[in-house]
Amino acid sequence: MHRHTPEPDVDDGETADADQAGTTSPGRLPARSGTVVISTFEELAPALPNDVADLRRKLIRWLAELPLDPASTHDITLATYEALANVAAHAYPDGRGWARLQASRVGDAVTVTVTDTGCGIPATSPHSAGLRTSGGRGLPLIDKVTDQSEIDTGEHGTRVRMTWRPAALRDAGAT
Repeated sequence: MHRHTPEPDVDDGETADADQAGTTSPGRLPARSGTVVISTFEELAPALPNDVADLRRKLIRWLAELPLDPASTHDITLATYEALANVAAHAYPDGRGWARLQASRVGDAVTVTVTDTGCGIPATSPHSAGLRTSGGRGLPLIDKVTDQSEIDTGEHGTRVRMTWRPAALRDAGAT
């Protein structure tokens, strides 16, 4: 596995005894609320197009371990990639930064969080300011294909948290 070494002042969340850089393998872990986390995933990568595409492929492999229907897997993958693509395209104007992808299954819900420490989403969107862009469809798409989405943004970064409650997980119970 290729290991990315972050800049000295970037907290990558890795520990020295991790099997793989930034990844938590599937398993049952006690959660703070007393529920059982069935599976978790976490990875940190440079906010570059090829690296965020690699994060997407890793997420697809993680999702394959869950009892999900193809439509749910597609929606989760699509929304996550939109959030990651936004990090690569917009978060770091100087081209240097990191994207963190976290995912978990708790009960019948899958939650995916994409975080960066970039410049944040401007209050005035490029379209409303009259600027020509090829983008502007990612956040509405995320909202459409998730059961719930939250965007926290500011001058110190953005966090996009997306949650799905696929029927396949409700039917599977707490496996």
